[in-house]
Amino acid sequence: MLVWSERFETKIELVDTQHQRLCALLNKLCACFDSGVPSEETVAEALQELLEYSQQHFTDEEEMMKNHNLDSHYIAIHHMEHNSFIYDLSRLQLHISADEDEVQTAEKLVRFITSWLVYHILGVDQLMAAQIRDIEEGMTPEQAYEANQTISRDVGTTQLILNAVLDLWRGTAEHCRVLEEKLCSLNQGADSR
Repeated sequence: MLVWSERFETKIELVDTQHQRLCALLNKLCACFDSGVPSEETVAEALQELLEYSQQHFTDEEEMMKNHNLDSHYIAIHHMEHNSFIYDLSRLQLHISADEDEVQTAEKLVRFITSWLVYHILGVDQLMAAQIRDIEEGMTPEQAYEANQTISRDVGTTQLILNAVLDLWRGTAEHCRVLEEKLCSLNQGADSR
């Protein structure tokens, strides 16, 4: 479960409200597994709701960035991150090992979503909020982008971001290992013909 705290706040009401809803939807997905293994339909419905709301949130956030005239380079990077999340989330279940049970699949799914949200909200979205504030205070979009290439974070926030990135990396490395094993077994099967 992901517990909302002030640490995640961007101080932009729409964004913070939507982030809280994303956390609630993630927690709803987690809750599906509290009383044993739920039906595939229950998990699919919770995941679909999370996907649809994520897409709406990303659309709203990107529109807000355009309305505040954020630097086009930053908007492109942010948009790419959003698209990557939707792609990864929608494809994740397609590539889970057949040897895994539903609980293992759910754990991977929840871990991925949690890590991605922590990384994105504490990293990318905080940079977005800082740029919006700087533009509102008179900086050009380019100046705000340059000024916010990095921002200072407290040790706890930095640790959360690092843990999220490491968890995403571990998940990717495991996924690559499984795909490599499948490829090797396919190649061995082709060689034996």
